[in-house]
Amino acid sequence: MRASVAAGASALALGGSGIAAGQSVVEETCESFGEIPVGDEFLLINNDWGTQDQGADIDMCASLYDDGSYGYEWETRTAGGDPNYPQSLIGTKPWGDDSGSSLFPLRRGDVDELELELDVDLNISGGEWNLAEEWWLTSERPGSNVEGSITHEVMLVLEWGPQHDHGAPIDANATTDAYGNVIDYWANYQIGWDFHIFRIAANQTPSQVDLTAVMDYMTERIGGVSGDLWVSGIEVGNEYWEGVSGETTFDRFDVTVNGQTATSGSGSDGGGGGDSGDAGDSNGDGSDGDTSDGNGGSGGDDGSNEGDSSADPNAELDPSTTSASVGERITFGVTDTTGNDTWIDSLEWDFDDGTTASGWWNAHTYESAGTYTVALMGTDNEGMTTTHEVTITVS
Repeated sequence: MRASVAAGASALALGGSGIAAGQSVVEETCESFGEIPVGDEFLLINNDWGTQDQGADIDMCASLYDDGSYGYEWETRTAGGDPNYPQSLIGTKPWGDDSGSSLFPLRRGDVDELELELDVDLNISGGEWNLAEEWWLTSERPGSNVEGSITHEVMLVLEWGPQHDHGAPIDANATTDAYGNVIDYWANYQIGWDFHIFRIAANQTPSQVDLTAVMDYMTERIGGVSGDLWVSGIEVGNEYWEGVSGETTFDRFDVTVNGQTATSGSGSDGGGGGDSGDAGDSNGDGSDGDTSDGNGGSGGDDGSNEGDSSADPNAELDPSTTSASVGERITFGVTDTTGNDTWIDSLEWDFDDGTTASGWWNAHTYESAGTYTVALMGTDNEGMTTTHEVTITVS
């Protein structure tokens, strides 16, 4: 089902001071399961299946804003039952929903890289809720209804309110991903298939998540995850139950699969609905100098010379290889991408193993197997500092 309205004020006021205040709506749906294309390969879905199951309605609308950001807001839910789950989807679902992405579905055995970049603002009150990422594994290729072939449903809870609880984790500190996120294996339910729930132990949505850490944990510790299974797609959204009201805005939601990235939000070229604006830092708020992503963040800051405040890195690193053996020498060059009237003043390196360096060229060896994120921080003559990162896999 798809229904939308043209530009105008949001259908829900929520006091008129929501996250998206001051932005104009270019497309909106308040229909049950209404959809809006966002970014290049994503769907924003006004998913109210919990209240629909109760035969009730909920005042909830999903909106795309003029800066490319998007999200949804809802009035206090008064019906009980299963949660609503408004969300952004890339790829497919086992019952046929499809965003038209070229990245999904794919075989589990073909997944070498699966990462998310997130900048999501939450304003939620009351009751039980979470912000969660989810995907399915199926024995048949998704694209039509293959619900009967689901083998695993996998949820990674990114952030949650105090009333959301699955008890003590099955395996606390189960794994740590490439970005240092500690992940607990929280719960497992049988719902016709295995429903595995993981959580970010810090209960704070990270700016980057490496989902291969969860996939590898399942393969190695849980079992039953063969390389022939299909990965359906990725969704990120809010589960919320009775007594909850709120608003969520996606300033950035990007997904990278095996070196190919699909983007959405105000900090991404595929944001839609208008110019993406100057990109902020990787947290999207332009408020600090964290050096996380050389492609800039999603917040659309004011372009001041603070931290990662350019849309593109002003210096890019070029490794001789991104897959090396322990002790193998890797060389790194630098490309100056500052453009006219600017130039590089300094280059600082972080090899993610406690080693740092500077200069236009470096060589490095790793003494332990693992995944390392090499960061090059370039500062130009105007004081602008950006970061470009490359992931090196050492075996």
